[in-house]
Amino acid sequence: MTVQCVRCKEVIPEGRLKALPDATTCVSCSSSKMKRSITVTKGEGEDTYNDLIIMDHEVYEHIFGKETSSTFDLPEDLEDNDQNQVPF
Repeated sequence: MTVQCVRCKEVIPEGRLKALPDATTCVSCSSSKMKRSITVTKGEGEDTYNDLIIMDHEVYEHIFGKETSSTFDLPEDLEDNDQNQVPF
């Protein structure tokens, strides 16, 4: 069965429909934007845990730049943010 995008009328690829059976738009017309995340390790000793901060790709590039390494210093405004919300 072929499903057309409600915006551009192009055929929605089979792989997208397999992953998202109720999809009504193609990837190009989707309103979802790319996300990025960083893993932050907090605590000490037996109380060490990882926390994940998820943000829009544009916010990520604004904070860290386009090129990042796997190790960096977390900006202070994100370091102690208990709500895990990006301050932008």
